[in-house]
Amino acid sequence: MLSIVRKKNKKTGSFFGTIFRKKNRKGLSMVIGYVLLVAISVVMSIIVYSWLKTYVPTDTIKCAEGTSIFIRDIAYTCTPGEETLNITVKNNGKFSVNGYFIHVSNVSNPDEIATIDISSKIKVGGNISGNSIVFSNLIYNYLTPDEPTNVRTSSFDVRGYGTLYKVEIIPIRLQEEGSKKKIASCADAKIEEALVCK
Repeated sequence: MLSIVRKKNKKTGSFFGTIFRKKNRKGLSMVIGYVLLVAISVVMSIIVYSWLKTYVPTDTIKCAEGTSIFIRDIAYTCTPGEETLNITVKNNGKFSVNGYFIHVSNVSNPDEIATIDISSKIKVGGNISGNSIVFSNLIYNYLTPDEPTNVRTSSFDVRGYGTLYKVEIIPIRLQEEGSKKKIASCADAKIEEALVCK
């Protein structure tokens, strides 16, 4: 049958005759395969994009204005082998906080951002939650603005970092969003203090 079509098409010069030739069928099926492959890839990427979009939070949780803590006392011991950092923070804001992020810097430049996270090096005075120090295991905001629960001392083992020059603390608090408690980072209430070796 195919040979008959070829003969007829050679005589008439029909366009369809060239499509139905045996050697061109293989090329046509490859083109259709590539078109289908690209179409399936585009559809899959749209599905994955819309699925991943649901995982990214739309709104960030912000601390209430007036959240504030300050470093009441700091003691940095840099004796080799016994390097410790003791920090006493006090809540002097309007709202309770549950803990803080803590970073130090071992660069003497005062404009350098503190990037060394020492939350995992806490000895006493709090619990580790991710990369932060919390006081109540994410149950409630422990550090209230009222006496006597507005002061907390924490001690950190800072061996292996060299001489430290600065500490930065960002308070965190639990806030209710709907029916869930979520951690809010109070970046606007960040405090920093220069460290002097004793």
